[in-house]
Amino acid sequence: MEKDFVFRPYGKSELALLYIKANVSQRVALNWLNQEIALYPGLLDRLHELGYKPKQRIITLAQLRAIVDAIGAP
Repeated sequence: MEKDFVFRPYGKSELALLYIKANVSQRVALNWLNQEIALYPGLLDRLHELGYKPKQRIITLAQLRAIVDAIGAP
């Protein structure tokens, strides 16, 4: 995990852009993050348990921990 990554609530697009680390639009980054969430077995179910809704704009701290546990830190 990268040392400078801070665990805090993130905007979903903001988090997606941190993962991409390339000059892409927010929409492209968000599509990538949504695909990654769908690909990891059990991650979407875990996020739903934590109150996640696909159209939410803010990723809570608990949801962020689940994402990082599954796919690693940006």
